[in-house]
Amino acid sequence: MKHNSIWYFCLVTVFSSVALFASDTAMAKITDLRVSVDKNPIMIDEALQLIISAEGEITSRQIDLSALENDFRMSNTSISQSTRSINFNTTKTTTWVTQLFPKAIGTLTIPAFEMDGQKSKAFDIVVTPIGNGQGETARDFYVTANVDMATVYLQQQIKYTTKLLMAKDIQRGSLQAPELENAIIKQVGEDKEYEDFQNGVRYRVIERTYAIIPQASGSFSISGTVFNGEAVADSRQSFGFISRTKPINRVSPTIDLIVLPIPDNYQDHWLPSEFVQLNEEWQQDPERIVLGQPITRTITLTAAGLVEEQLPEIAGMYPPDFKTYPDQASTATVDRDSVLFAQKVQSEAIIPNRVGTFVLGEVVVPWFNVVTKQTEYAKLPARSIEVLPPSKETISNIEPISALNQKPATTSIEPSPAANQLPTSNTPDAFSIDWLHVSLFVLWLVSLGIFGFMIITHKRNGDVQQANASDRITSEAELWKVLQKAIDLHNVKETNQILAKWLEVLTQQPIQSINQCFIVMNANECVAQYNNMMESAYGSAQAEWRNLEFIAALTAFRKDIIQQQQQNQDKFSLYPKT
Repeated sequence: MKHNSIWYFCLVTVFSSVALFASDTAMAKITDLRVSVDKNPIMIDEALQLIISAEGEITSRQIDLSALENDFRMSNTSISQSTRSINFNTTKTTTWVTQLFPKAIGTLTIPAFEMDGQKSKAFDIVVTPIGNGQGETARDFYVTANVDMATVYLQQQIKYTTKLLMAKDIQRGSLQAPELENAIIKQVGEDKEYEDFQNGVRYRVIERTYAIIPQASGSFSISGTVFNGEAVADSRQSFGFISRTKPINRVSPTIDLIVLPIPDNYQDHWLPSEFVQLNEEWQQDPERIVLGQPITRTITLTAAGLVEEQLPEIAGMYPPDFKTYPDQASTATVDRDSVLFAQKVQSEAIIPNRVGTFVLGEVVVPWFNVVTKQTEYAKLPARSIEVLPPSKETISNIEPISALNQKPATTSIEPSPAANQLPTSNTPDAFSIDWLHVSLFVLWLVSLGIFGFMIITHKRNGDVQQANASDRITSEAELWKVLQKAIDLHNVKETNQILAKWLEVLTQQPIQSINQCFIVMNANECVAQYNNMMESAYGSAQAEWRNLEFIAALTAFRKDIIQQQQQNQDKFSLYPKT
C-alpha cells in the first residue's frame, strides 16, 4: 500500500509538469493578430494611425514595419500592454500604434503582417488630394512648404520655407524639421507669426525657415515638415472646466530636388557660394615694421550659404627672412536674413629677421560662383613692406641739458637792443655781468634744491642712480636686475624691450636684432632659449618657456662679455664689415 502511494504521487507530479509545460507552450503563442486604421480615406497631407493588436504571450516586443516604407512615411511607434481576466480566463494584449503619412495620391495597400504563426489581413487605403475629401473641417489646419531653387550644386545652400496655417486654437503642438538623406539641415532665423486670409478664412500663420545643404549629388525628395498637435474639440463635448481635445497631424508636400555634382573642370577646394570675401587687419601699420619685433596679422574668410566645416585653410605668403607663428583658427556659422554665413579667422604673429624692403605674397582663395557658374577668386593683394632697424636707445635726456647749459653763453654773446640804447658813461660793464651772475646763482640754487629733493625721494624708494659716466657698470647691473624680474614674470613684451637696452649697454653697440646679436656672439644657448620664449608666446604649439634656463644662459653670456671687456679695453665691432 505504501509503494502504491509513492507511485501515485510520482505519476501526479509527472502529469502536472507535462500539463504545465503544455499550458506554457500554448500561452507562448499568439491567438489573434488584428490590424486596423483610425480613418479611411485620408487626404495626402493627413496622417493615419496604424493599430496592430496581438492577443497572447509574444516572444518579442519588436515588429517589422519595413514593408510600409515604400508608400508611407513613418514616425515613432508606441507600444502598450494590457491584461484582462474573465471567469479565471486571463488574456494578454499587446498593441503597437504607428503614425503613417502617405507619400502619393491613390490607393495604397496595408500589407499582411505575420507573428508567431498568426497572420493579419491586407487592406487598401484611399488617399485623396487636398480639398476633395472630408469637407471644410479638414482645412482648419494645414502645412505648406517651398524652396528657393529646385536644382542646385553639391553643398549649395537651399532656402526651405514652411508655413503652418491654423483656423482654430490648439492646446499644444510641435513642428518637425524636413528630412533629406545626406544633407545638413539647420533652422535659420526666428519663427514669424502673423495672420493671413485664404479662401475667405482667417488663419494664424507660423512661418519657419530652414537651410538645407545637400552632401551628395543626384535626384532626391525632401520629405515635408510634420505638425503634431492637439486642437480643442466641440465645447458641447467638454466636461466642466476640462475641454476635450482631438489629435491633429499634418505634413507639407514632398519637394523634388536635383543636386548637380562638382564640375569636371574645377580642380580647387570646392566652395560653392554667391559671396566670398577676404579681409585682413594689422596690429599696427604694416608698411613700416621694426626688426625683431612681432606684429600680428589677422585674416578673415567669409562665405555665404556655407557652414564652417566647408571653409579651407588660409595662410599668408611670407619671405624666408620672416618667422611666423600662426594661432589656432577660430570658426563660426551664423545666419543673416535666412542665409547661413560661415567665417574663419586666422591670426599670425610675424617677426622679421632682416632689415630691408620685402614683398608679402597675395592670399588667394578660389570659389565657385553658383550664380555665374564660373570660378572666381577672393584675394588679398601683395604688399610691399619696409623692415626698419630698431630705434637706438640713446641718452637723449642728457643732450638737452648740455644744450641748455650752452644757451646762456650763446645768448650773452648777442647784444640786446636795450644795451645798444644805453648812454655812454664811465660805468663799467661789470654791472650787467653781475646781474647775469646773480641770475645764474639764483637758478643754481633752485636747481640745487630740486636736485636735493630728487636725491631724498630716490633714497626713500631705494633707487639711487648717479649721473656720472663712470657709473656705466651700475646702469648695466640695474638693467640686468630688471631684465631678470621681467623674465621671472613671463612678460615677453617687457623682456624684449629691456633685453635690447641691456645688450646695447653691455656690448656698447647698437642692437638691430636680438637674435642676430646672440648669433654673432656665438651665444648658441641664448639663441635657443630666446627662440623658445618667442615660440611659447606666438607659436601654435604653445611651447613651455623655461625662464630659469634662459636666465642661466644670459648669466653665462654676461660673464663672458665682461671678461672680454676687461681683457681688451678697445671697442670691438659687433657687425664687422666684410
